Amino acid sequence: MTEPAETANHSHAVISADVAKELLGIVQAVAGVVSVYPAQPLWQSIAGAAVAAITGEALPLIGVTVSPDGVAVKARIGVGTVRPAPEVAREAAAAVRQHLHPASAAVEILVVKIGP
Repeated sequence: MTEPAETANHSHAVISADVAKELLGIVQAVAGVVSVYPAQPLWQSIAGAAVAAITGEALPLIGVTVSPDGVAVKARIGVGTVRPAPEVAREAAAAVRQHLHPASAAVEILVVKIGP
């Protein structure tokens, strides 16, 4: 039995939102991560910002896209000065992959701020 595309897309959106919430905690727990910023900068997501303004929902801090090929995750983080930023980003990506295992995951962690 096939599922209508609309329902399938809705279920992917619900799964993505739930996974995004879980992954936010995973990323925030990595030593050296001091902040998490919206996955999509506001200037790149004007349409998303408009929808968020109307619905009252915040833009997601962790971007999650579910497809038949696996899961794509995008996070933008701020790191402190105690640990090297690349080390923190690698550890955050590894934590996300471990949490999503055994699913195939493409993880992109961007350091957008370094400092306290």
